[in-house]
Amino acid sequence: MKEVVIDSGIPCHEIKGYFEKEARASDGGRFLGEGWEVVLETHEDQGYKNLKIPKIRLIFKGEEGAVDLAVKRYRRAFLRGGA
Repeated sequence: MKEVVIDSGIPCHEIKGYFEKEARASDGGRFLGEGWEVVLETHEDQGYKNLKIPKIRLIFKGEEGAVDLAVKRYRRAFLRGGA
């Protein structure tokens, strides 16, 4: 059993939309894939003054190979570059 934790600043609705296509929804923020599952937890960052940046924590769990592949696909789908 492997567990990978990723903290993300990507909007929650985008991440949920991705996992709704790639896995089946279980309860609340939990999605089940083939040999893996991911739980989405929403946290509010301390931010700076009036700027609050929501954080999403993704917790992948499951078979090592399946988790590695799911994380790789997630990261590729949300690869972003700065300007």
